[in-house]
Amino acid sequence: MSPFAWSLLEAVAAAGNLAYTVLMLYERRIGWLFGIAASALGIALFLHQQVYAQVALNGVYVIMGAYGWWSWGRGPGAELPIVRRGAVFHATVIASGLAGTVVLALLLRWLPDAQHVAMDGFATAFSLLATWMLARKVLENWAYWIVADAVAIALFALLGLWWYVGLYAVYVVLSASALRRWHRQWQEARPPARGPA
Repeated sequence: MSPFAWSLLEAVAAAGNLAYTVLMLYERRIGWLFGIAASALGIALFLHQQVYAQVALNGVYVIMGAYGWWSWGRGPGAELPIVRRGAVFHATVIASGLAGTVVLALLLRWLPDAQHVAMDGFATAFSLLATWMLARKVLENWAYWIVADAVAIALFALLGLWWYVGLYAVYVVLSASALRRWHRQWQEARPPARGPA
């Protein structure tokens, strides 16, 4: 493909990913379909760029998109509520993300043309965890997205993927907005505190 064709593919994938994120912010189930399509395009783009953890990540996004679509719409009255998790849960997630970063970086070193393996591994590991938490409607998923996306911005800048740099900068802003929105909705859905009898 020509450089223009690759740039066009990147732009279309970025637009699909942006639509996915906005729809997730507003808890719209159809967003998962945009995520699936954009991730499929991302597989081709990242293969071309030789960032193989991103290839695998986008493959998992396709699978997680199908899981999210199913999980968010198992029938009337089956919608998942937004939930919060405690310190032990998050300590486990962070430890898993760091372990995943190391494992991915070591695996990527076996590929002679792999680029920026530590950043690729970190962005991939924490994005996978954030996607899983999003599919389960864990409120704090958006905080993990902010961190993963900030690292991804640096990675994409090094690769010259400027559509993705712009997309992920918007992601950071949208994730901060989603974190506030979901927190407000979580608080509104909580039963009122009972006073002493």
